[in-house]
Amino acid sequence: MIQVRLNCNSRLLAALLVLVTLGLSACKDDVLLTPLDSEQLVSGRLGGTWAKPTNIVTPDGVPAEIFGSMRLVFTTDGSGKPAQFLGQECPIIFSGSAGTWQVSGTQDEASIKLTGITPVDEFKAKVSSTALVISFKMGWENTETGVTGEGDFSVTLSRQ
Repeated sequence: MIQVRLNCNSRLLAALLVLVTLGLSACKDDVLLTPLDSEQLVSGRLGGTWAKPTNIVTPDGVPAEIFGSMRLVFTTDGSGKPAQFLGQECPIIFSGSAGTWQVSGTQDEASIKLTGITPVDEFKAKVSSTALVISFKMGWENTETGVTGEGDFSVTLSRQ
């Protein structure tokens, strides 16, 4: 009778062990891995705040001060797509309180199109984990001399 009792206890212990294992594995969060599209990948890389302009390039006769204390904010929506864009402390380049943005390209080199922001409403962006280099073509006028032109501009910003 003792041997029968041990066999029942062993079976009961094995059954409990299986139930506990199944119960614990059911407690884990189910992670659904949905691949991100290129727009989400680029938006995620650009998303956040960029400031502290350095490595400023302007056409001859255009002072670097036109970049001011540039601060750019890129936000994304719940699905990781571009949402709002803010260009702060640089009204000569990005005027308007807020706009929206669209992105195309790759995580390392993207094209950004803005809506609701002027005069620059499109620029190229090269982004790393710590730096964002934007470049664009823009018309300009020297208000002191009256000289006008169009030229290439670029600036490097740091992730904040």
